[in-house]
Amino acid sequence: MIGGSIAGCAAAVAGSRAGADVTVYERSEAELQDRGFGIVIPPGLHAELLGSGYLDAAMPTAPVGTRVWLTRQPGGRSVRELARQRSPVTPCNWGLLWRSLRASVGAVRYLRGQPVTSVGRDGAGRAVITTARSEEPYDVVVGADGHASATRRLLAPGLRPEPAPYAVWRGAIPLGAPAGRPRELELLRDAWVTLGFPGGHGIFYLIPGGPRDGDGSTGPGNRLLAYAIYGRPPEGAEPGPYVHELAREHFPAAWADIVARGGRRA
Repeated sequence: MIGGSIAGCAAAVAGSRAGADVTVYERSEAELQDRGFGIVIPPGLHAELLGSGYLDAAMPTAPVGTRVWLTRQPGGRSVRELARQRSPVTPCNWGLLWRSLRASVGAVRYLRGQPVTSVGRDGAGRAVITTARSEEPYDVVVGADGHASATRRLLAPGLRPEPAPYAVWRGAIPLGAPAGRPRELELLRDAWVTLGFPGGHGIFYLIPGGPRDGDGSTGPGNRLLAYAIYGRPPEGAEPGPYVHELAREHFPAAWADIVARGGRRA
């Protein structure tokens, strides 16, 4: 298994359950559980992952059942609600989700800090995985190693990934940061919010905090406010200042203030 992130761990669980002797190569030296951004799982998939034992039922989530569409009042910076619709989602903390899947993998060989440099074949037709430290043959290789996939280069050497025509600016901030925004926080306890603008949109939702957030608990009192802004920055523009200016121009003041408190390009 090339890639030890969420998809790689899930595939490693499947392989281990099928009786395979699984090795996972993960290029990052760091603990992936510290990546505390939000990820939203459809409730049906979440139930399936729980029922099949891929996820621990103790892994905290922050489910909500309503999507609220907001915009800025014409000529001002106050908020106007456009619509509400039933739209159940199960927001998770990316790091906690990875940690739960990693625990389900069990005692497989998990090699952290070992980026795969190439995937080839030996004379017997087996796949050969090469890293800076070793060269090992395998019967089956599964690639879950992202846009620069070494597996893809072997299977489809002429295929080259192209950047999407948009960027995603993601953030996750403690609930205490926008403490002066009680109406917005109260809305997010029961719904996830979408704000549109020409050429893109932003989404906001609550996720469980990790062990280093808030009081470190897994209870409903430990939450982060997560958001993702999808936009098309001009050629050469710095994403951070671009997104902050975009929010000031198109979002109601309270939501622009949330975006200004932190984030990073994804």
